[in-house]
Amino acid sequence: MAALLVAAFGRAAAQTPDPQTATETPRFKADIVVTPERGDTPRALVPASVVIDRPTLATLPAVHPAEVMSFLPGFIVARPDFHAGRPVVTARGFFGGGEAEYLLLLVDGVRVADVESGLIDWSVVPMSSIRRVEAYRGPAASLYGDSAVGGVIQILTERPAHGGQFTVSGGSFESFTADGTYGRRFPLVGVTVSGAARRTGGGFEHSSGHQFVGTGSADGAFGGFSWQGQVTGDARDRDDPGVLSVEALGRAPYSSDPMFRFDTLDRHSISTAFTLRHSTTRWKPNARIYVTSRDEDLIRTIPLAPGLGDRRARALSSVALGGSVEGEHIFGAPRSPVIRFGADVARESLETRYRAVSESGVIGGLDSAAAGHRVRVGLFAFSSWAPASRVRVSGAVRRDDVHDVGFAAATTAQGAWSPRAAVSIQLTDSGSLALVAHASRAFKAPTLDQLFEPRPFPNFRGGTLTISNRHLVPQRATNVEAGISGGGAVRWSALAYRMTVDHEIDFDLRTFSYGNIGRSRHVGVELEAEGRWWARVRPSATYTLSRVVDLPGEQQLKNVPRHFLTAGAAIELPWAIGAVARYRHSRGAFLDDANVFAIDGPSTVDLRVHRAVGRGRLFVDALNATKNVYQEYGFALADFRGRLVPYAYPGAPRALRAGLTVAF
Repeated sequence: MAALLVAAFGRAAAQTPDPQTATETPRFKADIVVTPERGDTPRALVPASVVIDRPTLATLPAVHPAEVMSFLPGFIVARPDFHAGRPVVTARGFFGGGEAEYLLLLVDGVRVADVESGLIDWSVVPMSSIRRVEAYRGPAASLYGDSAVGGVIQILTERPAHGGQFTVSGGSFESFTADGTYGRRFPLVGVTVSGAARRTGGGFEHSSGHQFVGTGSADGAFGGFSWQGQVTGDARDRDDPGVLSVEALGRAPYSSDPMFRFDTLDRHSISTAFTLRHSTTRWKPNARIYVTSRDEDLIRTIPLAPGLGDRRARALSSVALGGSVEGEHIFGAPRSPVIRFGADVARESLETRYRAVSESGVIGGLDSAAAGHRVRVGLFAFSSWAPASRVRVSGAVRRDDVHDVGFAAATTAQGAWSPRAAVSIQLTDSGSLALVAHASRAFKAPTLDQLFEPRPFPNFRGGTLTISNRHLVPQRATNVEAGISGGGAVRWSALAYRMTVDHEIDFDLRTFSYGNIGRSRHVGVELEAEGRWWARVRPSATYTLSRVVDLPGEQQLKNVPRHFLTAGAAIELPWAIGAVARYRHSRGAFLDDANVFAIDGPSTVDLRVHRAVGRGRLFVDALNATKNVYQEYGFALADFRGRLVPYAYPGAPRALRAGLTVAF
């Protein structure tokens, strides 16, 4: 990393800016996104990309980052509301169920994920600090490596020169949020502070929670370089209501099984990041380093059979130290190649301990423990080239190696190559119609929990067993897709993909442990449209068809809806009043892989009405305004007679809230 950094910055400093140099073919004119290709790219060339900018954020019925994610086309978010629990985000038919993640979240370029599971903490960013959200659906391992199988989401934060904004809201279930950002620019440095306090009584029994998150950052420039440093702290506690049998959910959809009455989470984390950049017309190098530390205590009950659960207390601590160095070179001619290259390195350490919990909630002695660390190294290269004025060709390749050390096992090593090739064709002179096709390979390494988690489970023979499996190998995916997009009075896109996943990791009932138990095929169609023909009304709609089956069988994999539809509109009314409405509907999902128990999915309506008042904005939200009772996801358990009993996590009840945002 040091050698690459010295070479990249040294070459950049020697360049003379050339105002005639163009980064892309001039005919490709569109919004610029940075996430899909780790650099500036016209959005029309990546039709599976999504952008939500700051003005749009202000109008959405959202006061929490996870609520914003539910407005990203093509991404399905279960339980996005703060009063409903930890969200589960699905894309391209990959469902982790809160145990693993198939998406990658970046905040200003820094990966956000739990060390042991890769799960994303969607609440570590104050809403007021979000400047822009960019998302890319589909495999992105050729640039981002492990976990970027279903897609990548990046949150870019605000750096106000002087001033800020503050939002306060409250509503159903004793929920309250205060969220603010303030920035000040001095001659040599800019300083920004952001924070959020969130509290809820919970939309379900035993689901109250509190959270405090704060961020401080500074940025400046010297000698052609720009730098940015940031520190984020987070503290929260939350009760977990658990899952309900479908029968119990029908009787009391917002109750909690007494089995989970002691389940709770107490979590503290702190992270720091420092980024250094240099930019000329031809060279754009940057380097980043980050450190994240987390401590967590939780009690969790896992159902083993109807009416029978195993309750354990887990204490864990983790430290992730990582960094990256990247460079971009733009050649002088208008259609010459753009080359990006770099390296990502991380060391993630984990220490975990389990203790038994009695029927009265008393935590007992130590049951099991494990400690070790994971080292990730990834090298990537990307290039785009325009051989003709309407054609752009791009390709990328990445090599990742993952080494696990400790955990009472010999060192394990896993690696993968992730290539990608794409072509974009402009079909009209105006650039309003573009065709894109690409093929790629991706991989996902098994998580540390899947490999080494020491949690003991009763084997019903007087002993215990663990469900982790240190012999797991990475999942690998091969994907091809093609899409077409257009602009004008209606901005639209249509995309079809086909992906095959080998060595799929899932829980194997035959061995009662994780295993590479099969192959799956993901075939889908994603449609988006947004009307721009009226000045005061902007309708939009998205539709996702996702057929995800195991091979050689043809059953839909559990918890993945076959059809997902959203329809909405943003409306500007007289007297500075605006409104946003969104309808969400899914069907064709099942609680089990045999497709016996269908999920009664959501048909919900979310609303926001807002009015500008001086430098502020009043808003009223109605979430699940029609009070639809629905199921988010779940599973089926066999009782002691061999009969399957379906369980489901219920959807959030109707919630009303009001708030005020003030700019200053």
